[in-house]
Amino acid sequence: MTSLLERRDARRAPFDGGHGGGVFLSIQYLRGLASLMVLLYHAGYDLGLITEGSRPHWLASGVDIFFVVSGFVMVTATADRPVTARRFLASRIARVVPIYWLATLAMIAILALRGQMLPTLGEVAFSFLFIFYFNARVQDTSPILGPGWTLNYEIYFYLVFAALLRVPVLGRIAIMALLFVAITALRPVVPADSAFLVRVTSPIPLEFVAGMVIGYGRGRLMQAPAALGAALIGIAFAALSLLDPPLPRVAFFAPPAVLIVLGGVMLERHIGRRHIGLLGRLGDVSYSLYLTHPLLLAMLTPITVAAAWVWPLGIAIVLGSVALGFAAYNWVEVPTTRAARRLLGGVRRD
Repeated sequence: MTSLLERRDARRAPFDGGHGGGVFLSIQYLRGLASLMVLLYHAGYDLGLITEGSRPHWLASGVDIFFVVSGFVMVTATADRPVTARRFLASRIARVVPIYWLATLAMIAILALRGQMLPTLGEVAFSFLFIFYFNARVQDTSPILGPGWTLNYEIYFYLVFAALLRVPVLGRIAIMALLFVAITALRPVVPADSAFLVRVTSPIPLEFVAGMVIGYGRGRLMQAPAALGAALIGIAFAALSLLDPPLPRVAFFAPPAVLIVLGGVMLERHIGRRHIGLLGRLGDVSYSLYLTHPLLLAMLTPITVAAAWVWPLGIAIVLGSVALGFAAYNWVEVPTTRAARRLLGGVRRD
């Protein structure tokens, strides 16, 4: 029997797969932590406090934690009941698309208000349809709303996951691992000027597969000693913050991200029903925070202030972004997700 608090959390975190009638609190906390890491990275980057070559650039690995978490959640959310591909995709569309489209439109409005170059209709179509393309305005493979590149990978993963839903979980994991490895192996031969092919042949989707493996083994992992879970998380963050090997992004960020999620799941039963206040709430609003903080930064960029005001401004931006994320979650994400579910036939939370 679940408590009122657990039932409330299950409603407020529609992206979560549950256990014991509630949610995986460890995953909620990791989602909140990952969203905060990405926010700190972007704010620090725009303020000149972080560069690609500086030590804190590891904060960008919050994205990789999200990818591993997503693989975990998709396995746990579909493990205990039959889910058709249509229902699964409808649930994902209702969850991901509405607020992303609205945030993208808000970004276009900000660009217009600032008198900056507006995206073409083609860019809008590519962004809305989660298709990788080269954005000439920013000289990068990026949609109109910068963090949207990660959602392109999410949708890619969802499509493959949905196509294999009838396959038992272990077979699904094996097929997806082999498929993504085979596609990644093609990367050396794809045209370097094809943004779509270069992105699709990235090894990033293997982070989702790693999360699926953790999700499949969650029962045994949750029986592990708390000290082991804490040690894995500590080792992972120590490696991220202290090491800076000359490796590609995925090779450096993926192993620690996997260890962090692995350690979090090991700690799940030791966490029990204890809530870590703001971190748990950040987990609830993490998607809204992830999508809306670039809007605040876009209104301020380029940011040029006296050196003495950089840190106070940075703190104000972080606090303002968190407040915006909470507002967007309560007033935009929740109502639009519910409306989309009704529109798509009343799909339940998956």
